[in-house]
Amino acid sequence: MHEILPKKYTILMEVATEEYHTLNQIAEKIGITRQGVYEYLKKMRGEGLIEIIDGKYKPTVKGVEVLFSYLDELDKYLNEKREKLNMIKCSPAIAGEDILKGERVFLQMKNGYLYAYKNKKTLATAEAIENASMGEDVGIKNIEGIIELSLGKIFLISLPSITRGGSKKVNLEKLRKKLEEIEIDKIGITDIVGKITLKKLKRIYDFEFSPIQTSIEIAQKGLNVVLVGDEKEIKYAVSKIEEYNANAIDEIKYELWNAE
Repeated sequence: MHEILPKKYTILMEVATEEYHTLNQIAEKIGITRQGVYEYLKKMRGEGLIEIIDGKYKPTVKGVEVLFSYLDELDKYLNEKREKLNMIKCSPAIAGEDILKGERVFLQMKNGYLYAYKNKKTLATAEAIENASMGEDVGIKNIEGIIELSLGKIFLISLPSITRGGSKKVNLEKLRKKLEEIEIDKIGITDIVGKITLKKLKRIYDFEFSPIQTSIEIAQKGLNVVLVGDEKEIKYAVSKIEEYNANAIDEIKYELWNAE
């Protein structure tokens, strides 16, 4: 506590709650020199915060009021910071059913999102910090256990580069059948060749910016993702996935497929 409060209020707190007869006693208690204590006491006596009664240092009525006022402000400050820290410790989930504040809920990853249930038992649990109706977002804290999650797979569709004909050289029927075979959760493109190829197939893509990193993040959430693009971009994507796998505990599986 001595390191939290400024020395002025530390001394005021000590003389209000303990009995001190000498400067040395106060100095030893709060860890400063005798001269330092003397200077603080001299100033506080001048401010009417401290007096000597029967040879003991005691706070005046004004001193107690000043101390309480400071402690109230400190308490407000700490409560505000605690709330912000609690926000950091909390995580969002989707309520799989109606949930009440304080209930222990079970956690499950579903379609790339974290869900909270009351009755669907899993290996991971948490505490709900608010009421939530089914389908609403709900804050959770004190997560325990392991959230079961299998990594998704990345399917890399390599297309001819523009110097080799681009989308005009793609075997569209072959690619259409391949996409129908894959259990796709999300599909992305790396470039114009990929964009036009999917347009010819009348397929809508989900993302196009930062496609490689996005694909990895989608797979991390347990979803299968298809990434379509120029052969050079897809080759680069392979290198980035390999780079990720080299440092990962669980590797992301990927499949490279040529669409010519």
